[in-house]
Amino acid sequence: LIEPSAMSPVTSDCGEPLVDVTDTFTCLEAYRLANWTHSRTGTFLREGVKHRLLAVNALLPRGFALVIFDGWRSPELQSELFHAAYGDPLLPPGFLAPPSDNDQLPSPHVSGGTVDLTLSFEGAALELGTPFDDFTETAATAAFEDVDSPVRRLRRMLCEAMWAQDFVVYRGEWWHFEFGTPRWASIMKREGIYQRASLNDEQQFGSEVALR
Repeated sequence: LIEPSAMSPVTSDCGEPLVDVTDTFTCLEAYRLANWTHSRTGTFLREGVKHRLLAVNALLPRGFALVIFDGWRSPELQSELFHAAYGDPLLPPGFLAPPSDNDQLPSPHVSGGTVDLTLSFEGAALELGTPFDDFTETAATAAFEDVDSPVRRLRRMLCEAMWAQDFVVYRGEWWHFEFGTPRWASIMKREGIYQRASLNDEQQFGSEVALR
């Protein structure tokens, strides 16, 4: 698993909109249910990411499906999560990206090209060795590679299905996958396509109303 020493700036956004995938996938809305201040109703991803995830679902063995923890984040939510996590001086770097005001080098989730997810089996979401946002060494994607186990087989199944649709996995978090982002561009040696993304007025207004 590769982690680049530097991210490749995305010089031009492809223009794909953010779309709410709540009606397409099982979405757990992890941060909204945990009552984070800047969370909102709905799970948003770039339209192209949605279509790739549909293709991933089609590749999975019978009974398995994707379950999404989190997708696009507003800059405010990214900042809130980062500063809360790194209020702990003992937390190692790398679990949450710092906020970025650079359109060409956005925090991964702010681009809409990053998704946190797991597998379900017959409708039950699975913990692949750790819970979501478990900031420990066992959250690393390869943490269970030394010995054959159900966790290793399930993590491999997820990664292989996602790789088949050109996603890259973050080696520190088994649930974190990216497409079209600066990290993706650096690893794949291709041009990135997603800069910072924003909800349109209808999405923004609808989400705010749903929270009241």
